[in-house]
Amino acid sequence: MKQYQILADEGWTHQENPPNRYHHFFASLFAPSDLISILEQKLQECDNHFLHEHKNEIKWSKLNARFFADYKLLVDVFFDFWEQHEELKYRQLFMDRKYEYIGEGNQKDMLFMVYYQFLKHSFGFDSDYFKTLGVDTLLFKLDDYSDTKRKQTLVDYIQSFYSAFNVKIKFVDSKNSGIHQIIDILMGAAGYFGNFKCCKKEEVKIQDICKLKLAKHIQKRLEKIQKADRGCALFHWFENTGGVKGSSYDNRHRYKIVIWKFIPKEHEIDLSWEHGKSAEIKRLKQKRKYWLNKIDEKCRMFDD
Repeated sequence: MKQYQILADEGWTHQENPPNRYHHFFASLFAPSDLISILEQKLQECDNHFLHEHKNEIKWSKLNARFFADYKLLVDVFFDFWEQHEELKYRQLFMDRKYEYIGEGNQKDMLFMVYYQFLKHSFGFDSDYFKTLGVDTLLFKLDDYSDTKRKQTLVDYIQSFYSAFNVKIKFVDSKNSGIHQIIDILMGAAGYFGNFKCCKKEEVKIQDICKLKLAKHIQKRLEKIQKADRGCALFHWFENTGGVKGSSYDNRHRYKIVIWKFIPKEHEIDLSWEHGKSAEIKRLKQKRKYWLNKIDEKCRMFDD
């Protein structure tokens, strides 16, 4: 029996004022089960090298200036491992308020409907390339929810869609999963960097600067992996980078990184979010560049 594990999570779904352009993030890491087990062990071993004790779960939202060295260590251990293993893949979906959903349904229903689409289309398990790998079992490890009814609907959907495989589904507590914590950090970094979170604050604190620099550090490491994987010179957090059905569909599984901008069929276009036409976005980009170049002893580790 050859088994693949798919560890998935969602984030940045809460409402903020002013609203974030990029929202409803979903992300997943997946690989053969033996590789996932080794990665999980390496991430858990980081505890022995942290400068501080982390009583709470490691999450992007809990990041502060005191813990930046520990977060950077965890991130680098993950990326060092990823660079050495071709079978480890990352998928990320997000939505863009430029394409505003105008269909029916409440916010919670919308969240789960997008989750279905992410789990259905992101991994290329129906590609010809994946079929040659001889995988017969898929183990989904999803971050746990309190919504029992929608969880069961999600389980039924996965089991129905992937009926060609022996499907197992577990809901896990992310505080016990180093991989889910890494997924949360990757999503958080994307949302923080792309939504100019640091630059919109009236008072920018040291933890904001370090957070921005950690996000940039993650972006550079993603860029390095993507360049080695497919020769792309730049990594784009907010553009589609995956193949579609057709001659390139195998890339839906083959590529180590695929980013998917999910645009609902029922939508209207709001051009006020268009970066190229916004003086405010240009101002925020300049401000972000300024803070990225800001030197401070507490976050000098990101200037190497």
